[in-house]
Amino acid sequence: MGVTRVEQRTFIRIAILRGRNVMECHSEFVEALGSNALPYRPVARWVGKFQQGRVSTSDEQRLGRPLSVRTDLARAVIEQLTDEENNDGCY
Repeated sequence: MGVTRVEQRTFIRIAILRGRNVMECHSEFVEALGSNALPYRPVARWVGKFQQGRVSTSDEQRLGRPLSVRTDLARAVIEQLTDEENNDGCY
């Protein structure tokens, strides 16, 4: 059973509230999760964020290209092109 990144961030948040430092958080991760634990640097970054007052464990929305660009229009264009190719005898 894997532990998600959000679950690990939640653990970091709780550990910070309990007064743990970066080394203690990471050591506890490695002890509990072994090779599935977050690396030291991400743990240190999240510890810093929580110490600065961040409360959310979720990723923040970022600018840039979305992960998926599938839209109804794009799907319709692809289907039309596929239908035209199939009707022309092209594969």
